Amino acid sequence: MRLGSLIVLPAVVGLASETAAGQAGRSTAPAAANRACSLLTSQLVTQVTAYDKKALDLVMRVPPNGSALGANGSECTYGGITLQVDPFTAAYFEKQRNKTWVPVPGVGEAAYFRDNRGEWAELYVRAGTHVMTIQMDVPMGRTAASIQPNVINLAKTLLPQLK
Repeated sequence: MRLGSLIVLPAVVGLASETAAGQAGRSTAPAAANRACSLLTSQLVTQVTAYDKKALDLVMRVPPNGSALGANGSECTYGGITLQVDPFTAAYFEKQRNKTWVPVPGVGEAAYFRDNRGEWAELYVRAGTHVMTIQMDVPMGRTAASIQPNVINLAKTLLPQLK
């Protein structure tokens, strides 16, 4: 288990922060700040985690950490997962997307997955007017590809709640 991954957020977070800064700064609206954390519950994290029980027990000791992103977005980090809801526009992602993002059929209207330096399995999903990103820690001894089903399962569980 990489404890550093509890603190360091992946590249997509950088995209969101960069976009938020260019969109009149971070929102202070409580509803926006709480949306991602209200979706990323303890029960859901336990259901979709890639961690074994011992590692999960450790990462779950850190309470959820949420914040607002831009005018309408939110982010929550909890249990080795960072969830972002509407952190940036789909158009912004398309401009930033490169060949490391692989299309994932059957998830939202468009979805792309990538291995971020072997540390995070990342998934971007567009559904209607919403954008969702998921970054899941890759446990020691595993690969991003090996936990891709966990990340996709989380996305499919959350998609109906985005509408």
